[in-house]
Amino acid sequence: MANAAAKKAAAARQSASSTYLPIVAALDLLYLILFAIYKRPSLTTFQCVMSVTLLALSYLSYKGVVDNYANNDFKNNKNSDALAGGAYLDMMGLVSVVQFGSVLLSDKFYWLLLLIPIVGGLKIYKTVKGGMPGMPSATAAAPSAGNGHVSEKDNERRQKRAERRRRKW
Repeated sequence: MANAAAKKAAAARQSASSTYLPIVAALDLLYLILFAIYKRPSLTTFQCVMSVTLLALSYLSYKGVVDNYANNDFKNNKNSDALAGGAYLDMMGLVSVVQFGSVLLSDKFYWLLLLIPIVGGLKIYKTVKGGMPGMPSATAAAPSAGNGHVSEKDNERRQKRAERRRRKW
């Protein structure tokens, strides 16, 4: 059974790789060509470092999309309408915007890369404080014992549950 899941994951990974690799490779190659044409006369160390950083982020987002696609494909069995790739697909789009914006328009597009840690921090905050969809949050797991206050909605649920239990007996 586990072997079948591994085979499905490998097939999904191969399918995603064959879809996204040409796209990412073409975007990165076009970026490098435009970078060589437009930035070569006024090349700085900062631009070289940022170019390498953008290419590394592009590779990281590609690997993340492929892995996310493989992990979600065999679990969801393609019934979900959500686009596979998750946050890595968003990062791939952001990196592409920064790549072409920095080459064609202005170096100020590099500032958009600050969105990556901001979004990451927001996701961590939602995981810890707000909970994930379908999972209770860490703070909402139990009512606080200090004040003993229970909301009306929770109280109604408890009463309905108790009523159903009484009807069983």
